[in-house]
Amino acid sequence: MRFFEILRNLGRAEYRANPLENPAVPLSSPAVWEWLMGGEPTASGESVNETNALQITTVYDCVRILAESVASLPLEVWERGADGGRTKAIEAQAYKLLAIEPNPEMSAYSFKQTFVGCLALTGNTYAQIERNGAGQPIALWPLNPLKTRPIRLPSNRIAYETSDGMEAGLSRLIDPEDMLHVLLFSLDGIHGLSPIQQARQSLGLTKATEKYGARFFGNGSRPGGVVMSKGPKPDDKTKREIIESWNNSHGGVNQGKTAFLFGAEWDYKQISLSPEDSQFLATRQFQRTEIAALWRIPPHMIGDTSRMSGNNVEQQNLQFVIDTLRPYLASIENEVERKLMPTVGRNAGRFFVKFDVSERLRGDFKTQQEGFAAGVQWGWFSANDVRAKLGENPGPPELNVYRTPVNMQSAKTLLLSPAPAGSPAPPAPELVPPEPDEPAPLPAPSAPRALPAPEPKALPPYAAFALPFRDAFGRLSRRAERDSAAFRVTLGPVLRGLADLGVSYRGGSRPEIAAGLVAEGLKAMEKRAAKWPAAIAEGDLETLTAGEFWKVVRFMHINAAKEISAAQAASEVRDE
Repeated sequence: MRFFEILRNLGRAEYRANPLENPAVPLSSPAVWEWLMGGEPTASGESVNETNALQITTVYDCVRILAESVASLPLEVWERGADGGRTKAIEAQAYKLLAIEPNPEMSAYSFKQTFVGCLALTGNTYAQIERNGAGQPIALWPLNPLKTRPIRLPSNRIAYETSDGMEAGLSRLIDPEDMLHVLLFSLDGIHGLSPIQQARQSLGLTKATEKYGARFFGNGSRPGGVVMSKGPKPDDKTKREIIESWNNSHGGVNQGKTAFLFGAEWDYKQISLSPEDSQFLATRQFQRTEIAALWRIPPHMIGDTSRMSGNNVEQQNLQFVIDTLRPYLASIENEVERKLMPTVGRNAGRFFVKFDVSERLRGDFKTQQEGFAAGVQWGWFSANDVRAKLGENPGPPELNVYRTPVNMQSAKTLLLSPAPAGSPAPPAPELVPPEPDEPAPLPAPSAPRALPAPEPKALPPYAAFALPFRDAFGRLSRRAERDSAAFRVTLGPVLRGLADLGVSYRGGSRPEIAAGLVAEGLKAMEKRAAKWPAAIAEGDLETLTAGEFWKVVRFMHINAAKEISAAQAASEVRDE
């Protein structure tokens, strides 16, 4: 039918792109018959369609890379939890179809490879959903995209017409809810544009270049030079002898040798490659890169390593996942959720699907381990989380703990936290009353004022600062210079916390008093540092750290009491 339909319309066609109207293309050319049987003509005289385009090596490589890359990624069904988490929905009806066996004839890998390969080649891919009596999907059957197309019914509803699996001349309609249809870029949102058809001129040039190269090397009878006769034209017998001699002497392994022609007078003429022939390899290289760009495939993945280096190959692989694979994955995920996941009822929105691309996003081993170490240190990974990502069995329950750096806690959480296990309990500080100054004579009060007895208080949790103090003191001990700046940078924040705690225990927030206590405490420590050894041994460091910590605690507690009491006394005098 296609043949006679084309013949009827030949006279009405107004463009001269078909081979029958191109005088340079003989009727015996395969391009003529490919066009008559459905191929698309190009200016190069080569016919290009989705089937014969796969004979171009670069096209086959690009389509295969996309199909195999997506097919190798697990497509998993997940269930949303009430707490915002997610778990694998192994018991879901669609889990087996997407992860194990879509139909009795194909594995999940083969189905995804066929599904994505058709999408990359034709711009559309189809899979019919077979359902049981309850409407649940029980199988997915891929359809030939060249035999399937979306149509709009008189009722303005979309349906899918396919002749795949039907007898010649017959077709069937499939409801849209029973069809998985993923498409590439489209002008109407219903039918995707074919990359082959949109780039058929470029692909036609590639086919013509390959065919030219094959003929150039296949003929094998292009000599490096010719000896020509200036005499009369030879007769037919002499012509046959010349042709036979030429083929025997310059075909196959003898190509490139000087040709000798019979005659009385001879003239030698050298034959060299034309500029067009000299650009043959460059043209093929350019076409290879251009076809790779059509599918956004990094050149090194199709064998072009001319611009590859150790510094950019990892970045190109990451770019391949983000810019090339991700649009395909997102399209498939959306379509599967629309057609296979419940959209109404109590399970609506409960399940979703996701491709696992973690394997392709992993860097080198050293970078990967550094990332896991940072995750465990800062608390978004547990050790068992890391083991799961590495494919290892989970460890004991102790590895499920999420760590939190003590020096990165909020001040409120830090003050409320108990003392670290194994740390010595703080000694009860001596409450030294403030030393009275020489007061001015005070007027006799009109009546004695009874002061309420203070309620007993628990001591502040100074021990919560033991670990931050030990960390800061250890960093200070390793410094070459232990000057005022070193003390202020390393120990200043810890001493400020101790001073604020002591002041708040006595009289609330008094930042000016706390700042003065920190300055005096740092000066006292700097004086004692003159007696410390230059290199502190590990055992001596623990002893020295504990001693200095409790000296600082005692200093802050006692002097905070002094300063607050003095301030309160002065306030009372002013009130009188």
